[in-house]
Amino acid sequence: MSSQAETRREEVTPVAPAWRKTEPIMLLDLSTSMDWEAAEGSTVTRKDVVLEALPLFVTALEASDSEAAKEQAGGSDEEGGLLIHGFASQHHELGDFNSSNMQRRLASVPWGGGTQIMPAWKAALADYTEEFGDETEPPALLTLVVTDGEATDADAFEKVLEVKDPNRYFAIAVIGYGPEHDKTVRSYEGAAAANPKHVTIAKFDSVTNPRDLAADLITLAGIGTAK
Repeated sequence: MSSQAETRREEVTPVAPAWRKTEPIMLLDLSTSMDWEAAEGSTVTRKDVVLEALPLFVTALEASDSEAAKEQAGGSDEEGGLLIHGFASQHHELGDFNSSNMQRRLASVPWGGGTQIMPAWKAALADYTEEFGDETEPPALLTLVVTDGEATDADAFEKVLEVKDPNRYFAIAVIGYGPEHDKTVRSYEGAAAANPKHVTIAKFDSVTNPRDLAADLITLAGIGTAK
């Protein structure tokens, strides 16, 4: 699933320092434009790239979920792994994704709609607070955003990104191509410049190979190095 016209993404580094224990949560763009081509003239859609990248990423990441073993002790695969919140015109809590339930959960993702990210962020923060709010030394919240367009409430989310909270890290992966891709990148670059130790923007301009997206998400999450 690659294209000769594909633009190689920039090299990335882990968002959080190696000594920080983190709890990853993903905010995944489910908007209608995710069905559009990932690169000019490509038959590969942005959704195609995400759907093939996610299993690779989750397989590498699920072992780092500090609660996964306890959550799956009863034999159920409903909990444990990577918690994903979808965002479009409304928020969708997609649940924990792991290697056991991955295909079932992916098949039920409700794609389509606009692009509004704040409800998903607030739900993700509430989930994190509920799970770790009573801990003396909780893991830092690592929020991985995968999107292809500027949210209608981007200004509000950028204010969240600019808050210098030592227990929050953000990686914004922007897929797609062209003026809309570049506009989305620019919309978050100000927040990254204001909070460079806690916010990273990863540009996937015209990238159609899901292994590129998965490898860089793994690197951003601090559990491996992109090849």
